[in-house]
Amino acid sequence: MKKTIVNIAGVLMICLVSNFIVQAQTGPNGYNPNSVRGAKKLRPIFGKPIFEADVMYRTTVWRKINLQEKQNQPFFSRDKEITQVIIDAVRARKLQPYEFNSSPTDDGVSSPMEYDYFLSKLSYYDDAVGDTVAFRASDLYLIELKEDLIFDRRTSRMKHDIQSITLVIPQGTNAASELADVRIATFKYKDLYAYFKETYEASQQKGTFEGIRACWYNPENPRRHMSLADAMELRLFSSRIIKVSNPADDSIITIVNDEYKGQENKNAQKVLYMSQTLEYDLMEYEHNLWEY
Repeated sequence: MKKTIVNIAGVLMICLVSNFIVQAQTGPNGYNPNSVRGAKKLRPIFGKPIFEADVMYRTTVWRKINLQEKQNQPFFSRDKEITQVIIDAVRARKLQPYEFNSSPTDDGVSSPMEYDYFLSKLSYYDDAVGDTVAFRASDLYLIELKEDLIFDRRTSRMKHDIQSITLVIPQGTNAASELADVRIATFKYKDLYAYFKETYEASQQKGTFEGIRACWYNPENPRRHMSLADAMELRLFSSRIIKVSNPADDSIITIVNDEYKGQENKNAQKVLYMSQTLEYDLMEYEHNLWEY
């Protein structure tokens, strides 16, 4: 356990102070072109983008969101699941899917995926049925979120700049995912944000409550939902950290498995503990910045 804590501290020291492995791309205008804050039509919402010259530090964080958790269920309401909204958008050719790429030298949204190939990944052959079976949106209850955690010295604020969202087939759903989760495709968050916002506002014009699409279901007041875009920016979701940028590009699972070989029965608990510890350490680091 002592060695694990040392590892966590080392990861944070390297990631938060040096952070020389994962760097966001800087476009010709001096800011990350993949940032939702860089879109001109969203300036009234986000204000000016975060310019590279104003970034005091940055680290990249990967999170897993289980949409079946109680806090996340408003993103996963029946027939209005966020996964269904994304799939419908691809079918309508309104969202571009990208090949999943976890390389630390790639932004993860550089290789466009063919639409037909994406749709083919939404079904599988079931030996028990003897035919091809399509995934239901409710089967795809895991998504992964990649974000840059940035301290903007111009505003003296910590900002979560979401970069992309990946659809995931949960482990055990079919034969291909028997041993591990399988990533289907990745989407630029700025594309998702614009589509969620546009779809929600357009559906509101229909005048019927039942016709609202791309919405976060408000369990406290079902007549007052909000768009998925706003809910994501307000961070109304629950998630757990699965990786923080580090020189070896190791996930938390990899670090724990290397640390506790032969103790696989306890590894799941240790992974959760390390994820929560990293979350608290990131919060503490933000707090400590105010002392300077």
